[in-house]
Amino acid sequence: MNYKVAESGKRIRELRTARNMTRQQLAERIGLTINALSKIETGINGAKIDTLICIAELFHVSLDYLVCGRGNETESILEGLLKGLGKGEREYICKLMQSAIENITLLKE
Repeated sequence: MNYKVAESGKRIRELRTARNMTRQQLAERIGLTINALSKIETGINGAKIDTLICIAELFHVSLDYLVCGRGNETESILEGLLKGLGKGEREYICKLMQSAIENITLLKE
């Protein structure tokens, strides 16, 4: 299986938008410019391995998922839990989860 940069970029964009993050916010978190992130999300450029690792850790997904689209059991579980909820309810739960993740990260430091 080959690294399809357009598909990988699409998955990154989906992860970002599912968490209500702007490109600016994600770019700052992973140390890229908005332009560089835009090129990754649109499939113009592939992401460096260090960037993929940062994104995988930030969104709690595997590198295999980002690169190949496989192995993201966590996303499947979450989708199952959120199934049937309205957009506002999903956004609210995503914000709660993001806040919890940020708090856990702070506690680890």
